[in-house]
Amino acid sequence: MVLEFMIAHVSDLHVGSGEFMPEKLETCIDEVNSLSPDLVALTGDLTNSGFEREYKQAKDYIDKFKAKTVVIPGNHDTRSTGYIYFEEYFGEANQVLDLGNVTVVGVDSTLPDNDEGYLGRDRYLWLSKNLGRVEKKDFRIVLVHHHLIPVPGTGMERNELIDAGDVLATLVSNKVNLALCGHRHVPYTWQLENLMVITCGTACTGYVRARISQAYFIINVKDDSMKITLKEVDGKEKFLRSIKY
Repeated sequence: MVLEFMIAHVSDLHVGSGEFMPEKLETCIDEVNSLSPDLVALTGDLTNSGFEREYKQAKDYIDKFKAKTVVIPGNHDTRSTGYIYFEEYFGEANQVLDLGNVTVVGVDSTLPDNDEGYLGRDRYLWLSKNLGRVEKKDFRIVLVHHHLIPVPGTGMERNELIDAGDVLATLVSNKVNLALCGHRHVPYTWQLENLMVITCGTACTGYVRARISQAYFIINVKDDSMKITLKEVDGKEKFLRSIKY
C-alpha cells in the first residue's frame, strides 16, 4: 500500500474563556492552511462553558480551515448541556470517517459537567465493530479528548480517562496506529506497542504551564513511517520523532 497523508492536530481552543487568544487561533488557522494537510483533527474543548454563543464563534473559526475537519467534544463542551449544541453545530459526537486508505474514528469520552472522562463497555464494542470493518492494511486513527496515558508536567500524574486501560487494550487489539488526545494542555507523545499516542497542547489560550507555548502537531504519514512535529503558533517547530509502524 502506498500512503502519504498529513494530519494537523489542534486542540483545546476554549473559545469564550478569559484566556482565549483569538490572534493565536487566526495565526494557527493560517499556518495550517499554508501546509495543505489532508485532515485537521480537533480533539475537543472548542468552547469554555458549552454556551451556544461560544459554539457559534468556535464554528466560525473552524470553518476557516480549508482541509477536511473532524471534531469531537471535550469536557468543557458538554458543560451546561452543551452536548446539545455540539450536535447542532458539528454533528454526531461519535463518528467514523473513511478517507480511502485512512480511517478516522472519533469517540466521545465526556461526562456532562464532569472533568473526568469515560467510555464504557458499549463504546469499546462500538470501536471494535467499526474498526473491524476496516481493510487490514488501512491506517487507523482514533480521536478521544481525555488523555490515555499520564502526561508529565501536568501536576496530576494520573489518567483522567477513568477506564484508560480498557480503552488502550481495545485500540491495540484493533491495530490502531494513532490516537490523538487533548485535555491537559501539555503536548506529549507516547508509543505503546504499535500505537502512537499524541496528547496535544492548546493552540490559543493562556492556560499553559511554564515554558510551554501555544502549539499544535503536524503528523506526516508515508508508507510505513510516521513523522511527528510540534509547531508553536507563530514560532519555531520541533521535530519530535519518526517511527515505523
